[in-house]
Amino acid sequence: MKVLKLDSNISIISIIFKISIGLLLSLMLFSCKNDYQEVMSNADFEQRPAQEAHNIEIVRTDSGKVVFKMIAPVLMRFSQLEEDPYEEFPEGLTVIKYSNYPKVEASIRCKYAIHLINQDLWEAKDDVVATNIDGDTVKTEQLFWNIKTERIYSDKYVSIKRNDEIMYGMGFESDQTLRNGKIEHFKGSFNLKE
Repeated sequence: MKVLKLDSNISIISIIFKISIGLLLSLMLFSCKNDYQEVMSNADFEQRPAQEAHNIEIVRTDSGKVVFKMIAPVLMRFSQLEEDPYEEFPEGLTVIKYSNYPKVEASIRCKYAIHLINQDLWEAKDDVVATNIDGDTVKTEQLFWNIKTERIYSDKYVSIKRNDEIMYGMGFESDQTLRNGKIEHFKGSFNLKE
């Protein structure tokens, strides 16, 4: 029988420590037994965005001329969804429509927006402010913009400031330039100069 002699530089504590670490690592390595299928079934990839971007500025052009500009702190694109893919702007959005760049024709700003891609329908929510080239300002809590029909509308409470007058009521519809808008259920108005 051979007797193991310990070198004076190696202590029993360091040997026990190294053996313990080795056993712990072995246990951890062999205790994992999830297979690929199980991991994939537990992951909910459709609830996560396919793309996420921060501090974005998207410029849309037509024949080389700037038509729209979108600015947002966060864009989350859910394009992987087979039905109803969408883009979400959870921290707000500013959309600027130009008549002849850099001349602004209309703008919309909100604290939250979603774009339903297949329907080409935008929904702006939470402190929505829309302004046209004449300085008319529409304020509401929810506003829809249908790009196909080039219409903007809401069924919520709305106020419109035009020149020195503020009009208010329920519901609103306009073209996308906000120049031909009307309140659906007019409740009243007041003059700011009085």
